[in-house]
Amino acid sequence: MKNQATRLVTIGIALAAAVAVHAQDKTISADVPFSFYMGSSLMPQGVYRVNEFAQSAVVGIDTAQGATSKAVTTINIDRRKQAEPAKLVFHRYGSNYFLAEIWTGDSSAGRALARSPREKELAKSAAGTHLAMIAVYPNR
Repeated sequence: MKNQATRLVTIGIALAAAVAVHAQDKTISADVPFSFYMGSSLMPQGVYRVNEFAQSAVVGIDTAQGATSKAVTTINIDRRKQAEPAKLVFHRYGSNYFLAEIWTGDSSAGRALARSPREKELAKSAAGTHLAMIAVYPNR
């Protein structure tokens, strides 16, 4: 009886560890060479850390120096059949950039940000949307 209880506890710990490894927070860094909007907040150009929290729709972004920080709720997107490299995708309307998607790499799933009222307004009046992609690297 004692051996069976010990075995069940060991299996439970192993399963919990496997789930914890699978569902880890992911942090990437990117050097964004232009100012951009994240939701309704204007973010200055610079080096950013993007934190995707496991089991959450919230993504945090802050400057490498910690001067600017913001968290936003995102929507899961999984429209690709193969793993995507880590990247940030921006929509550009004239000289205005809006963070649109976050891909942390090694997965076919990414995170999308809802369009802000300002982006929707610019999208209606603009001739078209241009995409800008910034390659990112894992945070060490």
